[in-house]
Amino acid sequence: MDEQLSLFSDLTAGRSLDEPPLPGFTDLAPELADEAARVWGLPVGQRARVTLRGHAMDGLHGLVQIAGLPDLPFDARRPLRLRIGHVEFTSRQVAAWTVEE
Repeated sequence: MDEQLSLFSDLTAGRSLDEPPLPGFTDLAPELADEAARVWGLPVGQRARVTLRGHAMDGLHGLVQIAGLPDLPFDARRPLRLRIGHVEFTSRQVAAWTVEE
């Protein structure tokens, strides 16, 4: 049986690789999430306090997750969609961050 590789850590049954990610998906393969964190210089996958600019919320704290699949190859000049809880923001809106212990 031919196995397809996916950007997702678990592709649910019945979902095609050609379909766009589900809204608010968080199942990006850990290696790609780590690479996105490195490229954008953000605490993806970590609990952090994030100060935002140009957003309805001044700051958030919690688990920083990728909210939308970034284009490949990764390019830090393009915005990365992120979220903490149900609140979405982009990498361009991050003014500062601190990892919570």
